[in-house]
Amino acid sequence: MSKANKFEPSINEVRNYWSEKNIPQQWYSKKEKFTKQWYNEIARQRYENYYPYLKKLCEFEYHRGETVLEVGVGMGTDLLEYAKNGSKVYGIDLGSDQIEFSKNLFSTMDEKYEELKVASAEEIPYASEKFDLVYSFGVLHHTPNTEQSVKEIYRVLKKDGSAIVMLYAPGWKHYLKRVFIQGILKGKLFKYKFNFRKLSNDVSEVHGNSPKTDIYTRGRIKKLFKQFDHIEIYKCRLGEFFDYAPYQTIKFPTFVKKILELFTIEGLIGENYLIKVKKIPNKDLYKDSLLNVLFKHY
Repeated sequence: MSKANKFEPSINEVRNYWSEKNIPQQWYSKKEKFTKQWYNEIARQRYENYYPYLKKLCEFEYHRGETVLEVGVGMGTDLLEYAKNGSKVYGIDLGSDQIEFSKNLFSTMDEKYEELKVASAEEIPYASEKFDLVYSFGVLHHTPNTEQSVKEIYRVLKKDGSAIVMLYAPGWKHYLKRVFIQGILKGKLFKYKFNFRKLSNDVSEVHGNSPKTDIYTRGRIKKLFKQFDHIEIYKCRLGEFFDYAPYQTIKFPTFVKKILELFTIEGLIGENYLIKVKKIPNKDLYKDSLLNVLFKHY
């Protein structure tokens, strides 16, 4: 059994928090729950409004016939995209609510999955070297022992497998907006005696008071994924302009967003890191310098 740091919450605390009203995406649609129209509206909001970078970076269409595991399926929206594109999909989540949501989604949309089951990211219940791709979006920064979860992802990946992981990043939302508005203007930073983790736990999620919400720098990410042989890190998502009371949010105006995109500001102040890592069986293939490649192969 993996053990979290004594200062971290227990698995049960995390499981209990991420249930019922706190399961993300439910508030994306006001249509009748569990209908095709409800699920379709949720997907549209997710990929067009809240996380438009997912379609580009998460490779939904590029793993046909491969085995894909999602760690932390939530409602199953992203896992369904892999399935629709021909992947053999598996999913785990701490909560039985999330597993039932996901099973219902697949059934409603008439798509197939290999297995959906309750399990922890810290103890993935599959054999070593089983999966071509492991995907986890916005989950590992909430689990008590994130380092153990990354080791488990490495273990279950095939020797030439890859992983795609989203972790919270320092930027407009998590540092500037929440530290300034919630921490300084509303005084919570002083209340928590400048403990940024406690402040983040309090204000980071839609309904607040998360047991654990961690925010990662590039340096911490590189250290976290040091087992892997290749890493790419993308900073994404400008997010909301002002803090929200659940989902009454004010977005950046379109013209402001276009200006920020033009000057690639998202790469500086985005709120998410999208991390792509690989296990490479033959590392020598990646050791050639540009000059060697030019002179040897051309």
